Amino acid sequence: MEKKNFFESVYENANHDDLSSIPWATLAPNVYLEKHLSTEGVVTDKKALVIGCGLGDDALMLEKYGYEVEALDISVSAIAIAKKRHPQSKVDFHVGNIYDMPESSVGKYDFVYEGLTIQSLPPADRKKLVGIIASLVAKDGELLVYAHGQDDADNYGGPPWPLYEDEFVLFEKEGLEKVSAAKEEESKPIAPYKCCALYRK
Repeated sequence: MEKKNFFESVYENANHDDLSSIPWATLAPNVYLEKHLSTEGVVTDKKALVIGCGLGDDALMLEKYGYEVEALDISVSAIAIAKKRHPQSKVDFHVGNIYDMPESSVGKYDFVYEGLTIQSLPPADRKKLVGIIASLVAKDGELLVYAHGQDDADNYGGPPWPLYEDEFVLFEKEGLEKVSAAKEEESKPIAPYKCCALYRK
């Protein structure tokens, strides 16, 4: 089954009165994202992008802190649910494919958030995806990456396919500077760690 069809089927078949059937949906913003934004404070005249926005909670958090936010997901149903959940939001929720970003998006965003998207796509695409995502960050902009991680000796398989340490380094090879990183033990069977890294261009 193609990835697009898999994600769409999960969102499409979800009970809209009980979204807990969507396994990756926490119905809350990512804790690392929220912590970073609370440290930085409210901004003005800055653009943000959320990749694989799902039900929209991370996008809403960025909007709360003053960003003009675009939030894309490959699933039509996910975008429909996000819009329904957040009718008063000015976030630009839209269907989009990270592999097919418009040329106008290169260097456009002051802040990019990527949470659990890279690990959900084939490992063979990792270098390509990192290159695309890094290209979207504006000069002096930031990228926050959240993913599950595994040790070099592990092979958790997938999907999802947890990232190895050297795959986080790919962002630095694309010209980004690593500002900070966090790694915590994970209780779920997906992978041994949950990881977050902040980069700056």
